[in-house]
Amino acid sequence: MADPRPVTAGIRTTGRRRPRLRWVVLAVVVILVAIGAWLGIRAYLAKNALEAAQADAKVLQSAVLAGDATHTDATQRSLAAHTASAVSLTGDPVWRAAEFVPFLGVNLTAVREAAAATNDVAVDVVPKVVEIAGQINLSSLLPGDGSIATEPLRAAAPTITDASVAATAIAERVDAIGTGGALPVVADAVEKLKRTVTSTSQLLDTAARATALLPDMAGGAGPRNVMVMIQNNAEVRTSGGIAGAVALIHAENGVISFGGTRSSDDFTGFPVPVLPLTPFEQNVYTDNLGTYIQDTNLTVDFARTGELAAAMGTQVFGVPIDTVVAIDPYVLAHLLQATGPVDLPDGTQLTADNAVQTLLSDVYARYPDRKDQDPFFAAVSGAVFEGMTTRAPKPAALVDALSASGAENRLHVWSAHESEQQLIAQTTLAGIPPATDDEAVYTGVYLEDLTRAKMDYYLDTKVELRDARCTKDGAEYVVVVTLTSTAPVDAATSLPDYVTAGGRFGTAPGNIATRVVVHGPLGAALLGASDGSDLAVKAVTDPTGRLYAQTDVTLEPGQTSELVFTVLAPKATEVPPKLVTTPGIIGKTTISSFPLCGS
Repeated sequence: MADPRPVTAGIRTTGRRRPRLRWVVLAVVVILVAIGAWLGIRAYLAKNALEAAQADAKVLQSAVLAGDATHTDATQRSLAAHTASAVSLTGDPVWRAAEFVPFLGVNLTAVREAAAATNDVAVDVVPKVVEIAGQINLSSLLPGDGSIATEPLRAAAPTITDASVAATAIAERVDAIGTGGALPVVADAVEKLKRTVTSTSQLLDTAARATALLPDMAGGAGPRNVMVMIQNNAEVRTSGGIAGAVALIHAENGVISFGGTRSSDDFTGFPVPVLPLTPFEQNVYTDNLGTYIQDTNLTVDFARTGELAAAMGTQVFGVPIDTVVAIDPYVLAHLLQATGPVDLPDGTQLTADNAVQTLLSDVYARYPDRKDQDPFFAAVSGAVFEGMTTRAPKPAALVDALSASGAENRLHVWSAHESEQQLIAQTTLAGIPPATDDEAVYTGVYLEDLTRAKMDYYLDTKVELRDARCTKDGAEYVVVVTLTSTAPVDAATSLPDYVTAGGRFGTAPGNIATRVVVHGPLGAALLGASDGSDLAVKAVTDPTGRLYAQTDVTLEPGQTSELVFTVLAPKATEVPPKLVTTPGIIGKTTISSFPLCGS
C-alpha cells in the first residue's frame, strides 16, 4: 500500500534541524568564548599575583642584606599568598585541559610551571633564607676588629644547606620548562625566572660551601696560614696575571692578622721545580711552572697552581701554607665598594674607581724604577687589608663584591685540606669545571703574556663560541678569539721600558706578544685553525682527556688579529655550553645559538 504522507514531509523535518544546528554551533562558540575569557581573566590575575610576589621578594631581599629580617613575617605571608594564588589560578581543570590545544597549550603549560616553581621558592627557600638572616647578621660577621665570627657560621650551616638543596631542585625544574613556540612575552618571562632562580641557587650553593669552609679557614679548628697572590692583569696568565705581590694572612680562632708581603723577586732561587712536574706539564709549560711564582698559574688547573705556590710560599715565609687565594685589582676595586677608600703612605687614596688604573698603569709612570714599585705594592696590600679588617663593610656591597668577583672568574681558591678542596672543586673558585662525561661543551680560552712586560694593559680581547652544528660524531663548533692592541702608535718610545720590555725578550718595543690556549671538552679534536692563513698550533690531550691547543700571536699598536679554531666535541650532551676565559683588562665573551647534541 502506498505511503499516504506527502513527499514534502522530509523537507520540513530537515528545515527544523537547521535551527537546532545553528543553536548548537552558537552554544559551542559561546562556550569557547567563555573558556577564552575564563583563561584570559585567570592569566591576568595570575600575572598580577606574580608581579606582587616579585615586589614582596625585593622587600625581603633588602631586609636580608641589610641584616634586619626580624620584622618580615607579614611580607613572607604576603609573598606566599600571592604565589599560592598564582598556582591556584593556573591549575584548575579548564586551564589544564586547554594545555592540549595547539599553540595555546605551550604558553599555558609554561605559565603554570613557572607559577608552581615561584611558589616553591616562596614556601621552601625564602623562609630558610630569612631564618639564616636571623642567625647570621652580616654586619656582625665582620665587626671591624680584625676578626671573623665563626660560630654563627657553623650554627647556620644546616639551614643554608637545606635552602641550597631546595633551590637547586627548583632550578632544575625551571630549567626544564619548555618555551619552544611560546609567545615572546611568555618565553621572556620564563627566561627571566630561570636567570633569577639559577642565580639564587648558585648564591645559596656558594653560601653553603662558605659556611662549611670559612670557620676552619679562619682558624676555628686551629691556626691557618693563607697566602694571597695579587695578580697583575697587565701581564696576563691563565687565571688573570702574574703574581706581582704575595701577602701572608694568619688566622687563629677567627682572629685575622697580616703577615706582610713579598714581591715576586723574593720567590727566586728555586733551581729545580718545587714539586715534581708531570711529562705533560714539562712539555707544555716547561720547568718554569714549578720554579717561578709568576708562572705557577700558567696551568689551566688552579688546584695545581695552589699546590705549587704553597710549596714556594712555605719556603719563602717559613710557615706551612694551608690556603692559596688569587685575586686581582678588579677584586680589590669590588671590595673597596664595600669598605670605602683606603689611604696610601704616599698621601693618595685607593678607591673603587681608581684601583684598576692605579695598580695596572699609573704606578709605572709614578715609579719608573722597579725598586720603588715593590714597596708601593706592599703598602697597598697592607692598607687594603687594614681597611678590610678594621671597618665593618656594608653587607649588601660585600655580597655584591664577592658575587661579581666570582662571576668574572677573578677569585680563585685552593686548600691543602682535602675535604675543603673537594668543596671548592665544584665551584667557580676552582677555575675550571671538573672533567666529567656530562660536562657539555666546556671550552676554556686562556692567555699567556710572552712580551714579559706590562703591555697587556692595552690588550682588548673578545671570545665567541658560534657556528655550532650537530654531526654524527658530536658537536662541531667554532671558537673565535679576537685580540686588538690599543697601545699608542708611539708606544715604543712613549711607554717606559718596564712596560714594553724594551725588546729584551724578543718582542719589538710597543708590540704585544701573546700565547692563546684553547682548552676543549673531553675527547675533543681540533679540526682546524686559522687567522686568515694557516696557524702553527700545538695540539695535545691533557691528562684529563681534554683538548689543549696553543698558538702565539704578536700585535703591533692598533693591530687586530682574529683566530678561528674549529673544534669537534664527541661527548657533547644535552646541556648548555660553558665558556671560561682569562679575566683580562678589557674582555667580552659571547655564546651564539648552540644546539644541544645528545651523545
